This record gives sequence, structure tokens and C-alpha cells, in this order.
Amino acid sequence: MEKNEDVGLFYWKSRIKKMLLLMKLICFWILVGLMQVHATAYGQAESVAFEKKSLTIDQVFSTITTQLKYDIFYSDDEIDVAKVVRLPNLTVNVEDVLRLVLGEHFTYQFVGKTIVIAPKTEIPQNQKGLQLRGFVSDTKKQPMPGVTVKLVGTSIGTATNMDGWFQLPDIPANAGTLEFSFVGYKSQKVDFTANTRDTLRIVMEEDVTEVDEVVVTGMFTRKANSFTGAAQSFSREEIRRVGNTNVLQSIKNLDPSFRIAESLANGSNPNQQYEITMRGQSGFPDLKGEYSSNPNNPLFIVDGFEQSLTYVMDMDMNRVASVTLLKDAAAKAIYGSKAANGVVVIETLQPEKGKLRVSYTGTMNVQLPDLTSYDLCNAAEKLEVEFNAGKYTYFRDNGSSIWGNPVEQYSWDQVYNGLMKEVIAGVNTDWKSIPLRNGIGQKHAIYLEGGDDFFRYGLDVSYNNVVGVMKGSNRNTFSGGVTLSYRYNNIMLKNSFSVTYNKGENSPYGSFSEYTSMNPYYRCWDDDGNVIKILGERLGTYQNTNVYNPVWNATINTKDFSEYTQFVNNFYVEWTPARGFKFTGRVSLNKSDTGSEIFHPASHTDFIGWEEDEEKIYRRGSYIYGDGKSFAVSADVLANYSVQLGERHMIFANVGWSLNNSTSESVTFKAEGFSNDKLDNLAFARQYYKDGRPSASESTTRDIGFVGAANYSYDNRYLFDASFRLSGSSQFGSDNRWGTFWSLGLGWNLHQEKFFHSLTDSGILSQLKLRGSLGYTGSQNFNSYQSIATYSYYTSSAYNGNIGAVLAGMPNSRLKWQRKYDRNFGVDFGVFNGRLQGRFDYYSTVTDDLLTDVTIPSSTGFTSYKENLGKVENIGYEISLKYRVWQEQSKDAFLNIFVAASHNKNTIKQISNFLQTYNDTQTSSVSNKPITRYEEGQSMSAIWAVKSMGIDPACGDELFITSEGTRTYEWDSDNLQICGDTEPTLQGNLGFNFDYKGISLNVTARYQFGGQVYNQTLVDKVENANLENNVDRRIFSDRWVKKGDVSLYKNIKNEETTQATSRFVEDDDQFVISSLNLSYELTRIEAIKRIGMERLRLSFDMTDFGRMQSVKIERGTSYPFARTFSFSLQVMF
Repeated sequence: MEKNEDVGLFYWKSRIKKMLLLMKLICFWILVGLMQVHATAYGQAESVAFEKKSLTIDQVFSTITTQLKYDIFYSDDEIDVAKVVRLPNLTVNVEDVLRLVLGEHFTYQFVGKTIVIAPKTEIPQNQKGLQLRGFVSDTKKQPMPGVTVKLVGTSIGTATNMDGWFQLPDIPANAGTLEFSFVGYKSQKVDFTANTRDTLRIVMEEDVTEVDEVVVTGMFTRKANSFTGAAQSFSREEIRRVGNTNVLQSIKNLDPSFRIAESLANGSNPNQQYEITMRGQSGFPDLKGEYSSNPNNPLFIVDGFEQSLTYVMDMDMNRVASVTLLKDAAAKAIYGSKAANGVVVIETLQPEKGKLRVSYTGTMNVQLPDLTSYDLCNAAEKLEVEFNAGKYTYFRDNGSSIWGNPVEQYSWDQVYNGLMKEVIAGVNTDWKSIPLRNGIGQKHAIYLEGGDDFFRYGLDVSYNNVVGVMKGSNRNTFSGGVTLSYRYNNIMLKNSFSVTYNKGENSPYGSFSEYTSMNPYYRCWDDDGNVIKILGERLGTYQNTNVYNPVWNATINTKDFSEYTQFVNNFYVEWTPARGFKFTGRVSLNKSDTGSEIFHPASHTDFIGWEEDEEKIYRRGSYIYGDGKSFAVSADVLANYSVQLGERHMIFANVGWSLNNSTSESVTFKAEGFSNDKLDNLAFARQYYKDGRPSASESTTRDIGFVGAANYSYDNRYLFDASFRLSGSSQFGSDNRWGTFWSLGLGWNLHQEKFFHSLTDSGILSQLKLRGSLGYTGSQNFNSYQSIATYSYYTSSAYNGNIGAVLAGMPNSRLKWQRKYDRNFGVDFGVFNGRLQGRFDYYSTVTDDLLTDVTIPSSTGFTSYKENLGKVENIGYEISLKYRVWQEQSKDAFLNIFVAASHNKNTIKQISNFLQTYNDTQTSSVSNKPITRYEEGQSMSAIWAVKSMGIDPACGDELFITSEGTRTYEWDSDNLQICGDTEPTLQGNLGFNFDYKGISLNVTARYQFGGQVYNQTLVDKVENANLENNVDRRIFSDRWVKKGDVSLYKNIKNEETTQATSRFVEDDDQFVISSLNLSYELTRIEAIKRIGMERLRLSFDMTDFGRMQSVKIERGTSYPFARTFSFSLQVMF
């Protein structure tokens, strides 16, 4: 659990003397107990020279600090530093000065080079009870306001003030125990007696098993117990315990509402882009390129600035300090028109003071292909299937008709006999294993940090080599950064600069589906070990065609990669002019250069048959080249004010202004005519692609925003949050340049109420918080120029020497952001001394004014234009529980178990006429797969198919049910109905964390049930199997053969295409052991400590290594899935 020194409500903003002192408090607390004297030899002997005799107390303290290098610790609430005192001489002994300045009501102590000033605590003779006074800080020496101080066994108590001080003026006991508690920290008990006179000094230690104590929003940091929004925070350790692939995969294993869509096609491809949703889909899929990115991706904020999904995917996990998910309006409305899909706030580690510290983390990753979902025929089985299906029967005489001729049958028999000879000879090629490997990659990260109270520095360098399971597929990332911070008086300056280079290479072996479809009776290599280019012939009624070996393309020189280089510079300035006030300014520069190249020479199988065409023979070979660059500038200014009025009222206010400007441009072109695979440079191209030309794009967006947020807490019981943002964007239409977004939140800490004291005192109840919020956010991730008229030039003709232009895009001055109305109700609770903790959230969201196309008459020159029409609703709930089964602090031992679940129901409320037209088009173009339809009142993830009663045993044909409920043998698209939904009814994660004397074992699993999937494997490789390719073994079973057979599938000789039918809609229940982490902290060993190591840790991780699924379907059809095993070493010295 990481702390932020700038905790918004509770950061001690004072003069530089107190800031410096706060960084040294731990040393003071240790020494003060050993040095119970009022002065040291230093204090008795040293003198101070003043420039004049009349000075304020503040000037006196400043002079002592400057000349004698003492830190002076005191409270502004108790000493009027503006008071003027007169000194007897210009040179005075430091003790004499302190006695003169402080008078008889204060005492002082010298502890090393620190002077501690506190009021005298003498008890009047007529006082009936004890008077106790104390100061509470955290381990970073920061004073802690709001800590509950209670006299055990009574109702007497108080809370620390803004400076961390507390006072109990009249305790009716001569001895007892004080208990100190604060959410996120270990409770402490301190005994006192009638002889206790000195100031109590308490240092609170973090408890990683407690609920996160602060919420980091990217703009400011708030106490969690006074926050009313739905936000989930995860510490660095929590993220590391559930995976080491990347930070996004770890979040998926921690919070079920954060969903990364599993691609059955792309599997574990290291270069695939994630599709992420939080609390369901808020927008329609990108049907016609309206969006600049996935319309449902959340907003990513890294160290206060917006970053891309790719940047977050490739960032070094070792640099992540914490992650916070902002889910409802009260949490995310400060980001206005970009926050509709949720916000992911990532904070990276900042340099800590001290001598130079070096950290190194090295990891070896092993990826093993997961082919357990495949069950393909071997060579003998496949040939038998083909024979039974009549593939080698050209001449047929069934008594009533004759088809084909006996002469051609002879040639087909020759082909069959040749293949049978190969099978008998033992040919059984495992094609799916040929393009695969065990990918062994590595990660290395080095971090150097150090500094003092004024200047700190951090340097990080990392390399991540991801080796995919398909040969030749890799993703390499190099990154480095420098962070410098300097504090002078009440001003802090910080600058972070980072560089990232990434190159992703795709496999030269092509798509994995090419190999799973290859027949095993073909040889891949000849007797000399050379790849055979032409494997055989496919039989045809009129002409046979060649079967080409997909491995051939891997033997020639090809290119298929993409790369980018990104430079990011973040500058931060902070000014604390007075207690409670903080001003911050930030500027970010983000520059990125991207490129991609795909080269296929003339010998590539893409150009089979081109050599027979006199014109095409010289065009063989292609080169696709892409280049792009982008630049973004972001700046904001924020002002924070926090104050505690009395002991009950806490106020936090924040106002800010932000400005963003981003530009991007890209160009792509295709050249052709590369006769040799060694000629892999564009200079060797014969020409541009025939009838083609370069394509390019340009984008410029600007936005400005004004934000305000306020929080009020009464007695830490009643909570109120409000935020407002005004956003202006160049992407909006001229009539809607500005958008307003707001939120309101209420909270009630019931555990602070008196009527619950009996439960809280007994430890039965440690937290019970109710919270609710509502408000609006928006989404504007569509293309930059959707609202304005765009033109294109006629480049192929001219009139009177001039080139004309034509309207390419219809303008819409009314176009605006997509609005999302969020409502959330939540409960946070802790019982049994915090051993059982949980939270529950119920939410309802409606996304309105969705960007979509509106159909218009073609006489206008266009078929559609962009409009804000469409509405989608998401309703759901989230539950999480964590239970501390056992804990023994003396052995650093504990066992925690946890479980989380989420449910979401998506409903389309309104669609445009374009989507109605789209539905009609989809219906008329159905194939053997379910179509995508968007109907009002239905889910966006519904599976549309015709309901089936199965295969009729009497005739072997499929029997359908019409939309009116009647039976028919005819499949008709008018009978399409909803037969399932891919959205699970419930999904979540569960697991445990176990630590014992440095040994740590963490296991996390994901589950889902209640959803359905269309089993395309049964359609493509069983019932509708193309016998030119390999098929699933289930093709042998449950086939209708004769009248009376009760079967699942039609006769193998039935060549009619099976359309979308409910027969192949199956329940998709899953249980996946998503991560296992085993580590050992060797730093506990004395020998390790003696050689100066602060940390030495060994770790072993496994990812997605166990799966149970109710449906048997091929996974990873274009790129296989993988199981990942990792071995890590972490060193710090």
C-alpha cells in the first residue's frame, strides 16, 4: 500500500521549517525517549547573533535555524509567531533566547539537532483527572489528522487535529490504555499511568490488509472514508500478486468489472490490441469508422496525464505504485466529456530520499502453446471421412440416374490410392505443431533513486522481450526515464522524462488457421528436408487445383512488423503558500512516431498463378509501408484548499483549468513488383500498386476545461461531494462547442454513530458506510472532423487547368458529445475487527446521444450523415469480500481469502434509422454464423438465430420453429430470434493470499456462468465441414444415417449449408485458474542483510494454466492461446 505525501485534506502545509522537520520525525521519536532532558551540551554552549533586538518570534526561529542548523518543531495553533519580542543583546545564548521567547507556558527540548517546543502539561492542584497530550504521525513523518483516540473501556475519546495533535483534558482514571485507530493503519494501544507527564508520540504503521485509505483521482488525493464515489484502488503489491504480464491483465484478475474481451481468434498474440470495458458497453461498435478508437475503452490517466492504451500495455509493471478505477459519476465527472467509459488512474513510483538505492528485477518468461481445445483427425481418420462422404466418387449409378463417367472415376481412384499409400507408409503430419514453439522471453528493469529533503532523483531503464508461441512473433519494448524533484521553501518542482521504443513482429508463418486446416496425410518436407511447395491436388468437377504448403512462406524473406517511439515529458510545480492551500501546475509533452512494413516477394503464395498472366508476372511482390507521427500538449492549473473547522467540520475544495492540443498524421502506400525476396527495399519496387495511390490522414483536436470539486465532512459521519466540469472541444459542432458535466454524492459513516459504539468498541463492527451518487459524464472519442464539412480534390481530371473539389463529408453543427447518466448506490463494511471486509455497488447508467449514422436520400450525394441518436442502458451490481482467516504478526504471517462478482445487463433503448437499415442488410446477408443486430429493447450482445427442434429422425433434415411458433423444414431469416447472449449472468474472481516468514503464495481464479456462445467449431468442422480441410473428430459421432436415428448432426453427405440455428448455441460456463504466484523473501536471512542487501526476492508465476469450460470450442484459431510460466529475481541494495 503506497502513500501519497500530498494527501489532499491532510497534508501539513506550513513553513519550510516544519516541512523539513516532518521528514525527520521518526528519528526524533526514537531519540526523545532516550534523552529526557531540557537541553544538551550543544544548546548550553551555542549562541546566536541577531541583526536587531526587536524581532518577531518567527524571525527568531528563522535565525536559529539558519545559524545553528536546528530544526524547530512547534504548532502554529499554540504559538503566535507574529508576536514581537525584544532581545537584551544582539548575541544571545540559544537557551536564553528560547526562555525569553516562550515564557513560562512552554517547554523545550534539544534532541540532536532538533528543538521541540510544547506547552507545559502541569496539572493544577484542583484538577480531578489526568491530562494527556500527544502527537500522531505516519512512518513518513507526516502528521495524521483525524486519528481516533479512545480511552479503552469508556466512551471518552477525541480525534487528532490538522497538525496531528490531540488532547484529553480530564481523564477520570490514574491508569489506563489509549487506543489509536485510523482506516488503512494498524491500530495501536498505549498504556499510561498517573506519572505520565510527557507528550505521547505515536507512529502509525500501514496495514496492507485494511481497506485502501486514500483515493487517487489523478487530479487530487482524497481520504477514502470521506469519499462518496465508487472507486477501487489497488496497491503495487496487490497488482504484483496476481500476475506479471502487464498491469492491465493484473487489473482484470482483481476487479471483475474491468473486462478484457477474450479473442477466440487472436489468442495470446503479443501484438494484439485489447478491447476493454468497465461496467458494460456504453456505445455501439464501430460500424463505419466513426470512432478514433474502440468506443468502449476507458480513459487512462498516468501520473495525472492522459495516455493511450498501447502506452499502458507496454509500461514497466515495476514502476507502477498504485491503480485506481473510477467507476461512477462522483469519482470520474472531473474528467467530463472523456470519462463515460470509466477512468483508470495509474500512479508510478516517485524517488525517495536517502543514499543511492539500486533496484533490479529480472524475469524469464516461458510461453507454452495451449492446444487442448483442438481435437483434429489424424491421417487415417481424415481419409476415412472423405471416403464416407463420397469425395472420391465421380461416377454414381443409383439405379435411377447416372452422374459422371467411369473414365474420370479412374483418375479419382488414383488420387485416393496415392493418399492411402502415404497413410499406410505412416505419414501423419502434425501441421498445427509446425509453426509453434515454446517462447522464452525476458524482462529486465533497473531503478536508481536517492536524494535528500531538498533534491531527489530517479533513473529507470527496462527491457521487455515477449516471445510469442508462433515462430517469429515477438514484441520488444525498451524504455528509460529520469525523474528529478527539488523543493525550496514552500515550492516543489518536479520533471519526469521518459522514452519508449517498441517493435512488434508478426509470424512469417501466417495465420494458425492455415495449419489446423491442413490434411495430415500430406508431407511437409521431402526426403532431403526441403519444404515441399506443392503438396498435391484438390479434386474438382471440371479442374483440379494445387494444394500449397503454408510453411513455404516462412522459408523466404518477408517482413511484417510495426514499431513506435514515444517521448513523454511531464513537468510539475507545487506551491503551498499557507496552511490548507496548495496550487499545482502541470505541463505534458507527448511525441510519438509510428511505422509499419509488410513485404511479400514474388515467390510468396499470395501471387500463385500470377506467372501465367503476361501483365501480372511483373507485378508480383508487394510492399505496404506506413508512417505516422503525433504530438500532444496538455497543461492544467489546480488550486486545492482544505480546512478543519473545530473538531467536526472538514472542507476540501478544488478548482482547475486544463488545456489540450493534439495533432496526428499518417500516410500509407503500397508498391508492387519485387521479383526476388532479397530485394526487400522500396527502392526496388517496379511501381505503385496498379490503380492505387497513397492514402493519408490528418487530425487536430483541441479542448479546454474548467473543473470544480468540493467535499464536506461533518464529524466524519455525514459526507457530501459535488463536482462540475465545463468542457469545450473542437470535435463538437459549432452549435454545441461546450458541454457541462456534474456529479453529486452523499455518504454516511454509520460506524461513527453513537448508537453503534457498542459494536465498534467490541470489535464486531469496524466500518459501515453508505454512499450514493448521480451525475453526467461524456464521451468524445470519435474522429476529429465529424461535425464539419470535409472536401476532397479530383486528382484524376481538371477543368480549364484547375482541379476541382467535392464535398466528402456532410457537416452537422449540432453534433455533440455522448452523454452518460450514472447512478450508483454502495455499501462498504468491515466486521470482526476488520477481519471481514466487503463492498457492494448497484449501478444504473444510460448513455444518450450516441454517435450514429442517419440515412438520407441518395439524391443529396450522400447516403448518411453523423447524428447524436441512440440510447443504451446498463444495469448491474458488484460485490467483493475479503476475509482474514489467520494472522500472526510476530511471524509476518497471514491468510486472506477473497471473492468478487459482477453482473451487468445491457439494453438498447433507441436506435437510428441507419441501424434499422443495417439490421435489414444483416438479415439479408446471413451466412453460417449468427448475425449482429441492434434492436430496441434487446442486448447488444444477443445471439440471433432461428430456433431449432433438432434433426428430424424421420428424414434427417433440421426442423425449425418460426417466429409464430409453427414448425417448418425451411430456414428463413424472417424467423431470426434471440437464442442466447454472450454476456454472462455473473462473472468474477476468487482466490487467497498466504504469507509465512517471507514465503508468499497467491492464487487467483476467474469464473463466469449464465452466458452463451455460438459453437462455430461444430458448424465449420463438423456439420458444414469443408472436406478439403482437416476436421474435428466429432464428425464421426451423432450423424444421421438412416431413418429413426436420433442425432445431433445432419448426414455427412448432406452438402446443404447450415445457417444460424439455435442448435449450436451452448452455455459458456468457465472456471480459469488465472494466476499463481509463489515467492520467497530472502532478506530475512542474516547473511543477506550482512552483505548490505535491502531486498532479495525470488518469485515463480503461472498464468492461465488451468481451465474448465462447459463448451468445447476451438480457441486461438488465428493465433494460439498460451500458458505462461515466469521466474523472477528482485534485488535492492
